[in-house]
Amino acid sequence: MIGLMAEFAAMVGSRRIEFLHLTLPQIDSEANTIRLMRAKQHGGATRVESVSITAGMEDLIRRLRALPRPDECLHVFTTRDGNPYTDDGFASTWQRAMAKALEDKIIPRRFTFHDLRAYYTTQHKAQYGALPELHADSKTTAKIYDRSRISTRKGLS
Repeated sequence: MIGLMAEFAAMVGSRRIEFLHLTLPQIDSEANTIRLMRAKQHGGATRVESVSITAGMEDLIRRLRALPRPDECLHVFTTRDGNPYTDDGFASTWQRAMAKALEDKIIPRRFTFHDLRAYYTTQHKAQYGALPELHADSKTTAKIYDRSRISTRKGLS
């Protein structure tokens, strides 16, 4: 489940608090969108984020929907008991998964779950040519999350 959460975060760029309690009705396959609530609200305004479902995301959603869960449970990411993860429960599970991945040499070095947001930002910029709207000011997004460190500019004629 932690791997699926990491895959989700890398594809949509959301903070974990924004999708830990994601429910199946928030995934609208007909409209081809996932609706998430932005965790950090500015000026008291509630901000809903509508994430487009790409082909890769569609495959992930299919796998998530196929997971066993209690009939009455609408949460996408659940513990073995069918309950949504708490922030503390997620953090301890993430740390155990990191330790195991390092031990099994699946990854060369430890990284934080928050690093997946930077991965998303860098990949988004490479794929679409612009930074995603993660903050009210795009300079903040660039400063904190853009890891490409490549600037493109035109020469003089």
